[in-house]
Amino acid sequence: MRFSDSRGQSLQIGAILLFGFLLIAVTTAQAHLVPADISRAELDHSQRVADQLVGLETAIFETSVTGRPQPATLDLGPTYDDRLLFVYPPPQAGTLRTTEPATLHIDNAEAVGDDDAFATYWNGTTRSYVTRALTYEPAYRELDETPRYRIEHGVLAAQHESDSRIEMAANRQPVVDDTDLSLLVVDGELAAAGLGTESVVPERVTDSTTVEIEDSGDPIRLRLPTELSAETWRETILDGQAAVDSVAVAGDVVTITLDSAETYELTLHKIDIGTNAAEPSPTYLRNATADADWPFPVDVRDRYNDRVADTTTVYVYNDSDYDSPEASFTVPDGSDPAVAGDLCYTLTKDVVAADAPETVESTAGGCA
Repeated sequence: MRFSDSRGQSLQIGAILLFGFLLIAVTTAQAHLVPADISRAELDHSQRVADQLVGLETAIFETSVTGRPQPATLDLGPTYDDRLLFVYPPPQAGTLRTTEPATLHIDNAEAVGDDDAFATYWNGTTRSYVTRALTYEPAYRELDETPRYRIEHGVLAAQHESDSRIEMAANRQPVVDDTDLSLLVVDGELAAAGLGTESVVPERVTDSTTVEIEDSGDPIRLRLPTELSAETWRETILDGQAAVDSVAVAGDVVTITLDSAETYELTLHKIDIGTNAAEPSPTYLRNATADADWPFPVDVRDRYNDRVADTTTVYVYNDSDYDSPEASFTVPDGSDPAVAGDLCYTLTKDVVAADAPETVESTAGGCA
């Protein structure tokens, strides 16, 4: 008589069932545990990078005030801690970059008081400066509704779909602070994408010369490129500023109109970030007779109102006698008025160089 032994088959079936349960458990964990891990890692990164962006905003501000570069770092993307037996997708890269150039304008500003020598340039004519913003955009797999970040005119904005939340360094008022006007002109190109840590070193390349101004007949207006709403400018950035008459936003430009009864201290800071930044160039001649540290009655300034180094000879006269110049000094190529070789220049109060009669040049070093 024969007997059938099914114990081996039972063990095989049990093993298959156990493997099936294990596979279901791993699959379930892959579907739930891994996304939860990724969400936690992305939330940690989101909170960390928000703090780092506040640090970057503060570094730009401190650089503009002190003139010393203040480095800052930013973790561009999150990292995931892989678990054994589970498959984790690669993290997505964040992007930090400077925006395309845009132009800010200062209308109807005229130099006054002890700074009226700057009126050769600050004479009510609109002055324009090309600037950029700095943006950071994270990329996450699981985390939803994360903001894009933008630093413009010294203000950090966390831009959500529904609104923009502003972060400003303590004890600081950007753009308009009572009657102090501080404008940041950001130059340079920066484009970084990835998961690693990016170092950003803002550098102030101007002397931050301050000029006292008032309106030239119509109110002074600041027209600044922006992605923020008029409400954000009015109720957050410029809240409580009595010198601001009105704020309006149209076509990605905020127009800030100032009180005509006030005089203002205007300071322009040029901040370089990244590469391919342009050097400030010679722009205008200024009456410098009151400057104790300058031996000549005229000096050359760039558009940020800083004195520029010398390269071309200028002879200065205070009357029509061109036989002997009162003084001579050198100015850079590309100044306004343009200098080719030697130039005779007659200094006349309240006359802009472009409006004066054409001067007589002489390679011999004197004017006839």
